[in-house]
Amino acid sequence: MKKIIPSFLTILNLICGCFAIALAFQFQFEAVLVLVCLGNLFDFFDGFAARALNSVTNFGKHLDSITDVITSGVVPGLVVFQLFKLSGNKVSDFEVLIFGYDLVFSLSPISFIAFIITIGSAIRLSNFNTSIGNDEFIGLPTPANAIFFSALPVLINSELFVESKEIFLNNYFLITSILFSVFLMNAQFRLFSLNISFKDFKSNIYQFILIIVSIPILFYFQLGGFAVVILVYLLLNIIRNLWSIF
Repeated sequence: MKKIIPSFLTILNLICGCFAIALAFQFQFEAVLVLVCLGNLFDFFDGFAARALNSVTNFGKHLDSITDVITSGVVPGLVVFQLFKLSGNKVSDFEVLIFGYDLVFSLSPISFIAFIITIGSAIRLSNFNTSIGNDEFIGLPTPANAIFFSALPVLINSELFVESKEIFLNNYFLITSILFSVFLMNAQFRLFSLNISFKDFKSNIYQFILIIVSIPILFYFQLGGFAVVILVYLLLNIIRNLWSIF
């Protein structure tokens, strides 16, 4: 039973990822964001449960990694793929003759750039699995990256960005965001984890600042505010790393 509980939580994460994919195809971005956040919550608790129950297994680790590729890799890639379509990119028909079958594909080639996110996420997860355990993250965690891109269309579609919507829904912004996110996920950049120790406030000061700042952001921007929270998380880590140098 102790081994089943963590794997069950991982499966719930996988289910959230699968549902998010289906809803992303229907442009239901708010539901996608909720499912990604819920999936990542299950992802947190499956590891917590495995350690608490002393039931960490190789099977569980591999299942967790495969699931993360879906929820935190495929889903954000698909969300951005849909954003490319909303940007008004031309859809072309491509005819291919295979084994006597005349197949016609209607697609926008530039939209597939979005799945660089999926590739970058898979590389990030592979590096994470082969690295030595640490209290910090090296590179932007894939769950944070997935939440950012899942929240991005929700933020863009909010009333606050009606007049500036075109700034975000263009190929230059989307491609730059994709490449920058892949770089951040795989760069040797130290980021603090969200594991908080209430016994030592000083060592968790940045975590507390993030929590405090996130409350008004989410209140003001609502669900779309999760994208802003991830940007604040990155900013705090830049300040933290610079402060450690000086």
